[in-house]
Amino acid sequence: QNQVEQSPQSLIILEGKNCTLQCNYTVSPFNNLRWYKQDTGKGPISLTIMTFSENTKLNGRYTATLDADTKQSSLHITATQLSDSASYICVVSALCSPGT
Repeated sequence: QNQVEQSPQSLIILEGKNCTLQCNYTVSPFNNLRWYKQDTGKGPISLTIMTFSENTKLNGRYTATLDADTKQSSLHITATQLSDSASYICVVSALCSPGT
């Protein structure tokens, strides 16, 4: 069964500090993994898209890592700001086989 789990469920951090969010998944066959940021009352904004062969992606103060062997990803936010207060969503897409 394909599952995606994020941790921690919620996080309080001092402005200017760093933080890391985790995403574990059992999706197979794996296609890609995406991290989104969603501000209250707004639609999600894509932070990064990672494929099987990518280990690290940078987007400003956001660094996403992917370990396809252990099926884990992390999103690291450097020097947090008040504007970082939001929901962060990890989405994992499966690779569809022909005819499915």
